[in-house]
Parts: sequence; structure tokens; C-alpha cells
Amino acid sequence: MIDDIKDLTEHQKRKREQHQQLTSAFLKTFVLMLVGAVGMALFGIFATGDFITAFTEEMAFATAGRLTIFVFMMLAMFFAVHSFSKEGKFFARNFTLTIIVVAGTYIVSMATACFVNLFMMPISLAALILLVLTNRKTSLIAVIGTSLFLMVSFISTDMLTNTLDIFTLIASIITNLIAAVCVNTLASKHYTRLKFMLMSALAALIAVPVTVIMNLTMGEVSMNIVYNMAWCYGGHLGAVIISLPFCAIFEGVFNIADDFKLAELTSLSHPLLKRLASEAPGTFNHSLVVGNLAEACAESIGENPHLARCGAYYHDIGKLKSPNYFSENQSNYNPHDELIPEVSVSMITAHTLFGEILAKKYHLPKEIIAICREHHGTTPVGYFYRKALSMTESGDLPTLDYTYAGPKPQTKVAAIIMIADTVEAACRSFMPDNKEEFVERVNKLVDEKLSFGQFDECPITIQDIARVKETIIDVLPSIHHSRVSYDKRKK
Repeated sequence: MIDDIKDLTEHQKRKREQHQQLTSAFLKTFVLMLVGAVGMALFGIFATGDFITAFTEEMAFATAGRLTIFVFMMLAMFFAVHSFSKEGKFFARNFTLTIIVVAGTYIVSMATACFVNLFMMPISLAALILLVLTNRKTSLIAVIGTSLFLMVSFISTDMLTNTLDIFTLIASIITNLIAAVCVNTLASKHYTRLKFMLMSALAALIAVPVTVIMNLTMGEVSMNIVYNMAWCYGGHLGAVIISLPFCAIFEGVFNIADDFKLAELTSLSHPLLKRLASEAPGTFNHSLVVGNLAEACAESIGENPHLARCGAYYHDIGKLKSPNYFSENQSNYNPHDELIPEVSVSMITAHTLFGEILAKKYHLPKEIIAICREHHGTTPVGYFYRKALSMTESGDLPTLDYTYAGPKPQTKVAAIIMIADTVEAACRSFMPDNKEEFVERVNKLVDEKLSFGQFDECPITIQDIARVKETIIDVLPSIHHSRVSYDKRKK
């Protein structure tokens, strides 16, 4: 019964934290949602009709209704994106980007539809940018939202009755929506830039047969079918071409860890990694091994392997403040021999805080900064705690003064790096002789993290942890393999 109450309390705590995150994200983005919705509605009025007439006494209620519909649609998109999102504290930033991209795609689509050709609406622009910078579900919701905004704009204007046919409008939006969904489904953020552009261009080819089918359905049998087909694919091809420059701009402005950015950060020529290699070579080698482990573990549970490798490369940069206080960088002298355990612990645990400061100084993405701070969670520094315990007469000490400041890992990738970091560090000092001992040691290290509740605040499951352990058991021995010794032959 007590366990049930405890579980219920933890569940309520998580629910409360989720509600707090939702409220915080809503408050941070509400003004931008309002501005974006009103701005899109006003541009739609300008592009499809008489802007002055829309604000006369006769049209006041119709204009107010359109503005209200746009605001409510933007709110609906907020809750739809949030319900499918696992971004946690990064949601406000990513939804801010979503609003900007949806508004930009809407404006470009309205302009091309009204002033060039109705079938030339590059709705896939939103899919291309958000797929790279956020995730596939957010990208899909943004594409559907943009299509609905366009539909409402055209339906609520005189342009529909005077110069547009409702069937042509529906055919155009459906065609471009299908092409955008295909791009969102078939392209991948893990491609190189060139491959991403080629795959996106190929995926958009679905617009060609869909355009023909939709035109034949409307009863169109003239050369307009060819023209509409060319305009439609041309719009999507233009979206593919301009999407990558916009991705680079938004990546820099919002400091997002997309795969293109992560590829640059994992280059060993990065100034911070070069500093780590020269000033703390032991930590640098440790980080490279953890990077290999974390990448393999992330792939095994469906997380971003590029983010895992990059986070592992930078997770210990805080040790640059005093590298000789960490065993992997020591040779013959250990400064902790001259310090009391409390001072040693403060020097060791400070590297997570200094890592966060250094990561911000070098403008690393927020996802990497979070890993620098979270990869030890609130675990105690066992060696110095036991050393202090042996020096006390009572034989009892609170662990609070000998633990890292936290927070605990908030994402699966941070939890993976915590496990990989712990196991690699333990096996670097002593690698078990056989697989049974190695498996036992890995299980013991991970179970210790579980007993301290280090994974309580991230969405990693027991099944995920089991796969991570299996991956480490398979991969790490091949990294720490022993060399075969060869006897020198005497001449």
C-alpha cells in the first residue's frame, strides 16, 4: 500500500512538471502565436482581395472572424505539436521556430498562388526546414497547419467566387500537401546536405502524377495540365533549393543541434576539442571512446546517434579547468593525496558546472550544454565518500555533501552518456578477464545508477536500459582489447 502511494506521488510529480513545462512554453510563445496568426490573416487579405475594403463597416465582422479563426488554428497547432513532442525544455524554442517557418511558408505560398500560379504553392518548404531542425512529427503538423491556413484564406475571400474555382483550389492544396508529406516521409535529417537535397527533389516528384490526376478529375484536358504540373514541381524544387540556406540561418539564430551542426562539432579540428587533446589528453581519449559507445547505444534504442556522439565528445570539457585533478590525466603525482576529501570532492564535482560555462562561452547548442551538466546527475563521488567515511569516528556521513549538483538526466541521450561514461571509466582502470565478470560489472554499475534514481526524470525505459547494456557489452571489449605480445628474437 505504501509503495502504491509512493508511485502515485511520483506520477503526480511528473504530471505537475509536465503541466509547468506546458504553461511555461505557452507563456513564452503566446505573443508570437498571436502576432503570427494576425500577420498571416492580414497578408492573406492583402493577397486575395481589397485590403481597404476588408476594414470597412460592412466587412468588419468578416475580417474579425478570419482573424479569430487564425488565432484559434494557431493555438490548436501549439497543442497538437506539444502532444507529440518529447523535447521537454526545448519545446518553447522549437515551437517558436515552427511559428516562424509556418508563417514564412504561408506568405510565400499565398504570394506564388495569387501572383504566379495557383498550383505553385511550396508547402514543402515547411517540411524541409522543420524536418532538419526539429523532428518528423512537428514537420508533419506544420505542413497540415499551413495547408489549412491557406484553405481558410482562399475560402473566405471574394477571389474564390470571381476568379477561382473551388475544385481547382482544393486540387491545388491537396496536390501540394501530398508532395510535402512525401518529402517529410522519405527524406531524412541524417543525410548529408547533397543527399538531402536530392532525396527531397525526388520525393517531390510525386506532385507530377498527382497534379495530372487532380486535373483530370476536374475535367481539365487541355495543355493547362502540363503547365500546372510544371508550376507545381517547380515550386517544390524552389523550396528544396532555398531550404538549406534557411536551415543554416535558423540553426545559427536558434543554436539548434541539427545533424549538419553536429557533424561540424564532432570534427576534431574544433577549438574546444583541440584544447581538450592538448591540455587533458586522458580525458580526450576517454571522451572519444564514450562517443563510440554512446553512438552505438543511441542507434540501438532509436535515438539520434549524432547527438549522442557529439554530447559524449564534449561532456567532460569542464575538466579543462584543472585537468591534473582527474586520474586519467595524472602520471606520477596525485594532488588529492594532499587534500582532505571534502576539497577533493568540490574539485571533482565542479567540472559539470564549469563544463556548462565553457560550453556557453563556445556557443555550443543547448542540448550539448545540458549533457555537460547532467551526465553525472546527483550521484555521489564514491571514492572520496568512502575515504571521508574511514576518517570519521562515528562511521556515518550524509552523502549530500559528496554528490554532484545535478540535475539528473532529462533526456535519453543524457542517460546513455551517463551509463557509457561510468562503464568506460570503470573498465579503463580495470578490465575484467572474462565476459561473465564484465557483464556482472556492467549490471552492477547500471543498477547502482538506478538505485540512486538517476533515470527518474528522463523518458528512458527499463527495456531501453537493457538494450544499452547489451550494446556496451558487445562494443566495449573490442575497444579495450589487449594486444598480443611478441617475444623479440635474439640474433
